Amino acid sequence: MSTDPTTPWERLLDVVADAAAEYREAGRTVVAVEPTDVSVTPPGEGPFGLVLVVADAAHAELVELAAAHEFQTADVLRRVTDDVVLLAVALESADGEASVVLPAYYERTPAEEGQLRDHDGTLFTHVRGLGGTEVVTFEHVEPAAFFPDERFDDA
Repeated sequence: MSTDPTTPWERLLDVVADAAAEYREAGRTVVAVEPTDVSVTPPGEGPFGLVLVVADAAHAELVELAAAHEFQTADVLRRVTDDVVLLAVALESADGEASVVLPAYYERTPAEEGQLRDHDGTLFTHVRGLGGTEVVTFEHVEPAAFFPDERFDDA
């Protein structure tokens, strides 16, 4: 990309844009979103996992693509700072025709990393639009790539 990003988040968005471009060059239909908010919902307090809020137009594209294809996690790029784990999550359709690329992050705290790590099994990413209640959910059955090797609390 031609920009010179200065923050880790801006660099992550460039990685997401580059991944989306590579998928498009390979002939896939691609949706890459830029969340306006990312949060963690702990188990028992709603749909567990990472929750991304995106612009309604991007959400509508994602809803349409997710209705037409089943997706699996293909790759997770992880960058770790002292305070935050940044993620670029690439999902590919089983038929090889479509891809989704999601930037996300969580804080290295008990309330975020701790809740995500301590939940056994599948991790979920939920994407919703600013103005709607419809949620697109992606399941990550092997979530180890979402986490740094060392815990935030050294437990």
